[in-house]
Amino acid sequence: MRAPKNEAIGTAGQSFVKGEFEELGWGAVLNPEHDLGTDLWLMARDENRFDLGALVGAQVKAGESYFKSPRNDEESGAVVGWWYAEEKDSHFDYWSEHTIPHILVLRDVKTKTSYWVHITSDIVQSTGKGNKILVPASQRIDESNRDALTAVATSPSRAASLDGSAWGTNWKILHCDRLRYAMIAPRLVAPHPNKGPVLPDATEALAMLIQGRFRDLRSVSSLGVRVETKKIDDPDSYAWQLFDSALKWVETGDLSGFENLGDTTEPCYLAGVAAMQAAAYIEQGEPGRALATIQSVRSKEALGTIDLAWLKSHESRSLVELGRLDEARDLALEVQKLRAVAPNDPTANALVAVTTSIVFDTSGYGVRDIGELIQSIDTATRWWRSQTIASGLEKHFHKQFEKWGRDSSVTWAATDMVWTRLRSATLLAGLSADHSGWRNAMSLLARRELMKANSENAEIILESLTDLLRAGDKDSIVLAVRKYRDDGPTEPLVALVRIIDLESTPRTSLSAALECLHCVGIFAEVESADRHASWLISALEKPDHLRNRLKPLFLIEPALLDSIYGLMRSISAKLKRQIMDHILSLPVVEDQLLARGYGKIVSLVGDGQWTESDRAKLSARKGDNWELQDDIDKVLAVNDPEFKINLQDRIKNGDLKALEIFGNVTELSPDVASEMIEHLVMCIEEQIEKAKNGAYSLGGPEYGQALVVLNAWHRGEARWGAVEILLAEQATHPSHIIGTLHSLGLVAGQLSSTEKARFKPILGAISERPEYERDSVFISLDSSPQSAAKHALLRMFPEEVEDSSIWSLLAGTHRDRVVAASVVGERRWEGDRNLLYSLAKDVHPSVRVAAIAELVRWVAIDAYEPAVTTAVEEQILHGGPLAAARVSGLLLELPKSESRDRLLRSLADHPSALVRSLVADGLTNEKFVPTREIE
Repeated sequence: MRAPKNEAIGTAGQSFVKGEFEELGWGAVLNPEHDLGTDLWLMARDENRFDLGALVGAQVKAGESYFKSPRNDEESGAVVGWWYAEEKDSHFDYWSEHTIPHILVLRDVKTKTSYWVHITSDIVQSTGKGNKILVPASQRIDESNRDALTAVATSPSRAASLDGSAWGTNWKILHCDRLRYAMIAPRLVAPHPNKGPVLPDATEALAMLIQGRFRDLRSVSSLGVRVETKKIDDPDSYAWQLFDSALKWVETGDLSGFENLGDTTEPCYLAGVAAMQAAAYIEQGEPGRALATIQSVRSKEALGTIDLAWLKSHESRSLVELGRLDEARDLALEVQKLRAVAPNDPTANALVAVTTSIVFDTSGYGVRDIGELIQSIDTATRWWRSQTIASGLEKHFHKQFEKWGRDSSVTWAATDMVWTRLRSATLLAGLSADHSGWRNAMSLLARRELMKANSENAEIILESLTDLLRAGDKDSIVLAVRKYRDDGPTEPLVALVRIIDLESTPRTSLSAALECLHCVGIFAEVESADRHASWLISALEKPDHLRNRLKPLFLIEPALLDSIYGLMRSISAKLKRQIMDHILSLPVVEDQLLARGYGKIVSLVGDGQWTESDRAKLSARKGDNWELQDDIDKVLAVNDPEFKINLQDRIKNGDLKALEIFGNVTELSPDVASEMIEHLVMCIEEQIEKAKNGAYSLGGPEYGQALVVLNAWHRGEARWGAVEILLAEQATHPSHIIGTLHSLGLVAGQLSSTEKARFKPILGAISERPEYERDSVFISLDSSPQSAAKHALLRMFPEEVEDSSIWSLLAGTHRDRVVAASVVGERRWEGDRNLLYSLAKDVHPSVRVAAIAELVRWVAIDAYEPAVTTAVEEQILHGGPLAAARVSGLLLELPKSESRDRLLRSLADHPSALVRSLVADGLTNEKFVPTREIE
């Protein structure tokens, strides 16, 4: 009997399609016995031939008849696909509603090409007499469509619900995946705490460690303890050794356990150990070692698809930190295939989220898809990590509230749950290669530890500052180091500057490292300072090298200049000379940011260190931005008489910038001072008129302050009436009078009793004004017209200050307490010294500094009293670095005495290079010139 022709075509078509899928590495089985609409069962596999556990049904239609209903492109006329139609609904319903996804395959026997479409209800169209579906001409069964076919295979599978997974009963994990789950989604592996005491296996113990459950791990915390239980088979297995190594790292930061692990051929351990080492190296700021570790393992043949993607995620993270963004993005895109390969695996979803963020961060603004990013990162593992962080912060808030409420109860053997929760969050993020998540969690942990530490916990402070640095949290580390720069201790700052290595600093930490040097470079040891300065000068001369290597997201040159400025007090004479030569060889500096940076450095060189040849080169410079030119002019003004004469001509014509550059106003001739005073009066009158009309020019010089200084030192030309009008005018902006008020207090001794009497009611009215809405751009948070007016008033009339006034100030803000310290120091009543000793312990550094300064003034000017001087030395020591800096500057202004020199000598070995420099100037009687730091 002869078989029908169409049967031959049909069975041949099925065989050909079966062969095409087998060429892709898929498993394919004919379904001849139970064909109700499925000719083939297809078992999906990835490009590495790993079975995905996903099944696809295929219906094959072969022959010319199935290509007689083409759909053409309206513009080009090209065929974009073919319509397949059936009059009955049964087949379409069967395919689209089947629990296993189905594809329709049209086989062109002439061209030997197979086209396919995923049959879903949303693309099936009604014809009125049945249904039809379009089979696209672009969808062939070949390698280029592997990912699309894989997506079909995995798309309809329903994910097992993660609801209730915390108890660990609804989620089953294959043995080969348990280690990855333990490290990325530990709640699905670790026994729940409420199940009571358990004796976990090694993988469960590792999951508990990642959760921060240290107390629950006491029964397995070491080999000896495990042997003693006599209930653990093979307590020294490779899995337990891995746990021991991880515990050692988490608790102490020691990575030697990983280095001593023996070799293993089990794929899941290869991936897990490499991922953990990579996360640990990143925590230590060594992305190069992390990259090498991953690359040594990633080429192993036996690695599963998700484990391989896990390693690629860590590799991508390391590459970003090394500035190799294109390579990182390419790897991250490869990981995105997990969307189709393992859509229901929470660890795979976590890796997709991580690499989506990497692709987003390393792509240009025009190609970023914020919607895709938000959808991708909204995963179960990220939510669980957020819960962990929230739990830790809730504990922190609870402890702070107990402290606020003066809770005196004691909890015995309490665990620091804040630390364990936040440390767990850093581990969860780091092990899943989520760098942004790790940075956030590590910053929270470090900030909490800094808030908890006291001045005696220098090691904890250093570790926490280092963690902030490696997390790249520049804003937080600046706040922290500035606090220690003011309050102490200084040992962590010295050590922090020592351990910074700019050459190996990763991409996300570089800005924070540079800002650290800017803020606390004065505490650098000479060797460290020179090492950093040498690197900075080299980078400044070739900024494109650094820009191309790390691709930082900040302006490189200004940051480098700020770091050099911070180190200027600490570097050797040789390095300082190198920096001076660099400045002298600069082309014209027109950029204002660069000019500002170079100008600040010029101001710290020291007038006497510029040789005559240097000054000639500086004088010959033309065309620099004013920010640099002004600082050069200040150098020239000190050493060049002709230049100073020229400055006086400019001042006579009302040039306020020239007045600032000139320096000591007592050296101005009377006629020059008179002309400038007249100019200032005119500026103030114009400013007042504008203020009355609601117009303000914010920023720039404060005319009233300059007029007060000139009036005080040029009595014959003084115009105090303009100052009175400025202060009395209610419409005047606060930023236009704060400096004026401060200067009035400082020159109180220069004023006559009549002048003081005229200012008294004006100052009293200002001090009683209600608080205003602060303009933080133009007014310091430590300043206000009210406190400045109080200070000026009390310094003008110290004999009228009653104890009740001092009590009122002491009960006010820290600015009021500063005023109290200054006034007490001025009046020197019996018992005031004890009050100053008390204020020297104030929590606010500005109050401590003010009180200590008055004690120093008291001791240095009065007769030498060894016991009192010793007490003051102790106050300076405990007052913090800021107090030492202000005191050393103050002592230079005071008359030479035995007490003065003794106080200076007590600071000769201070950790701050600024303090040591000021002390050296004071002991050698060199002329004192205020620096930017002191001012």
